[in-house]
Amino acid sequence: MEQERMARGKEEKRRVILEASLECISRHGYEATRLRDVSEVAGVSIGVIQHYFGTREQLLGEALGHASGALVEHFASLDPSLLSPWEELRGMIGVVCGMPSLHGRGLLWLEMSSLARRHPELRERLDSVYVLWDAHVRAAVGRGVQDGSLALDSDAGSGSGSVDDLVAIFLAFFDGYEYEIASSLVPDDPALLERRAVLLAERLFRPVRA
Repeated sequence: MEQERMARGKEEKRRVILEASLECISRHGYEATRLRDVSEVAGVSIGVIQHYFGTREQLLGEALGHASGALVEHFASLDPSLLSPWEELRGMIGVVCGMPSLHGRGLLWLEMSSLARRHPELRERLDSVYVLWDAHVRAAVGRGVQDGSLALDSDAGSGSGSVDDLVAIFLAFFDGYEYEIASSLVPDDPALLERRAVLLAERLFRPVRA
């Protein structure tokens, strides 16, 4: 029992440090973030950070993996066997729009995209998130086409090509919107983002109302 409590305490401390690291990356950029910055935000000593993560590079790499893992975990909770294809799509929109700090997350992904050219390991993390997002959306849309609950626009063509195009447009909306939020071109408003994302999804995938 005591060992379990200690293990939970260590895991919680790791989580606090990782989230502090993400905040620092969003605020200062990857290259400018130092262990001292993370220490101040997390409220722990630099020695504690080094104990858990070793070097600065190891810490920031794990922090970016932590950001990716949060999306993976939330998507995994959407059980296709319990949800209609449209409900699953709405659930994914809710996950993305409901994650903390749209502005900070937008800055983080912009930073990751910029760094990916120089850091192959970050390219892999970035690609893994996109591949996951794409696969989940594509699977839900495919189920909807198969069971007739999503009536894709006949003007978009037929076959897998139309699904490819519509899914690509849907994902590009989030990429562009997060860039605009990060650049303060549009409000950091999760409810507004979700409303517009749902509106786009309705136009693209045309859920059939019961």
